Amino acid sequence: MSNRFNAIYITLTKGPQIFRFGFVAVIGLGVDIGVAWVLVKSLNTPLFMAAIAGFLCGAVLNYGLHELWTFQNSSKRLSVKRLLKYLLGLWFVLAVRLSGISALSLLFPGHAFLILLVAIALSFCVNYIVSRSLIFR
Repeated sequence: MSNRFNAIYITLTKGPQIFRFGFVAVIGLGVDIGVAWVLVKSLNTPLFMAAIAGFLCGAVLNYGLHELWTFQNSSKRLSVKRLLKYLLGLWFVLAVRLSGISALSLLFPGHAFLILLVAIALSFCVNYIVSRSLIFR
């Protein structure tokens, strides 16, 4: 079993950026979905607002992990310039997610969790492209 964990560790630490990006995204996704779902189910927050709150909580965590690990540079420190670029990129990614939620809500009313998952998958793809090509070049 330890050989399997070693292989996963090596893949994540020395493998392609996309693996590290995906790993960080899964952590942020857990925060994102968890916050959104708790807000919807426990506090009756509208899905649209809960999605924004979850997105922002996951994004804050992801920025730090991407800066220090996924797209690490030699200084291994946070950059205000990249943070500002990241925040600008997030507005675009958030717009993609919210547009997806709006469109999917019309197609699948009453299926909040499915809508949230599909919109998150779409925004994940857009986020990787924006992060890789514009922010952490």
